[in-house]
Amino acid sequence: MGNWTAKKIGIVGGIVATLVLVGIIVGLYMLGGDHQSALEKLRDIAIIFSQLLMLITVILLAAITAALIFLVMKVKDQVMPMLDEGLAILKEFKGTANRVQNTTSFVTEEAVRPIVTAAGQMAKVRAMSRFVTGKTTKVPTPPTFKTDTSKK
Repeated sequence: MGNWTAKKIGIVGGIVATLVLVGIIVGLYMLGGDHQSALEKLRDIAIIFSQLLMLITVILLAAITAALIFLVMKVKDQVMPMLDEGLAILKEFKGTANRVQNTTSFVTEEAVRPIVTAAGQMAKVRAMSRFVTGKTTKVPTPPTFKTDTSKK
């Protein structure tokens, strides 16, 4: 028996299951009374098998429901700490973003604005000196490109 493969075990199991099923059907048929016709006996056997399959289905559905409830509880236990960690990271990110915004505002107020103001004052002084001395520079005209509209 050490040389059994999964294929051989499946074939033998299928044959055994078929023989058991046929044996149950024959046994139930023989249990029927002599006053019943063959059709009534087969009807009763079909009812028994349908009820048996319904019972198996209910048991399997209950097992699947229990497994899903167990899975949801396990996932919930693992997801909640991850959500808490994610919220902590978001709070830290928000704090960092606020610090960057405050730093940007500080640099704008304390460093850039004085430079821009000084550059504006220098431009004003240069413009006034050009006006007073009469040395205004003429703004060059931009080049224009002529396109040839005639067809050759």
